[in-house]
Amino acid sequence: MDTHHPLPTIPPEPTGGARWRLRASSAESREHVELPLDDPPHDLADAPQRPLRDAELWLLARRTQGAALRVDFELRTSLVRQVFRRDFVYVSRLLHALEASRRVQGFDRSSLDDALATLQRCEEDVHELLDRIQADLAARVAAPARPDTQIAFAHPARFQATVVCAFARRHLALLMHADDVLADLERAWLMGVVEPATRTALAGECRRALHGYKDLACDRRAAIGAEVRRLNAQRRQEARRLRDR
Repeated sequence: MDTHHPLPTIPPEPTGGARWRLRASSAESREHVELPLDDPPHDLADAPQRPLRDAELWLLARRTQGAALRVDFELRTSLVRQVFRRDFVYVSRLLHALEASRRVQGFDRSSLDDALATLQRCEEDVHELLDRIQADLAARVAAPARPDTQIAFAHPARFQATVVCAFARRHLALLMHADDVLADLERAWLMGVVEPATRTALAGECRRALHGYKDLACDRRAAIGAEVRRLNAQRRQEARRLRDR
């Protein structure tokens, strides 16, 4: 018997970002586990319990492929921490749903391949933008012959995230790249080689690039989801016709 797999519904766009940023305790947020900076990485046996929204990704992985990655990492800049807390679960669900549409019977795989290729090109464009900014900052810092100057952040944060698909892992790598670039931007600003207006403009470019990737993932997911719903509706109509004979 042929089976089909309807695509999961689109998760709602979060509307209360400030509410999500409230923390239940100093050690964790409502979306992701936050690890104390001086703690060693947790073994699987004693890993911290997942907060509600991060548990959504684990349950999603367990229901589909039966496994997920746990990634421990540190974010130093407030901009990327904000984007990660607000968007990572949402974007991960979009990307997982896109990849899961391959299992839908009768679905045109070429449209999915085009959607994923578009996302990959966008991801590469963001990486290229970040590389250009980082190279420019490195040149500015090296000009006064002070390339070894280090920066220390007062409020870095370690996280443990659940990764449910390959594209979600790449999205996480994109956020970590942006965090590195913004850390370099803060260092250059503190050294006086970047003007405040330039600092604001470059941070804005990074923010818009990350948001653009999220918006593109949402658009591609909506387009693929509409096609899957059309196929499911046709399948239901055909089933009704067979029953009515």
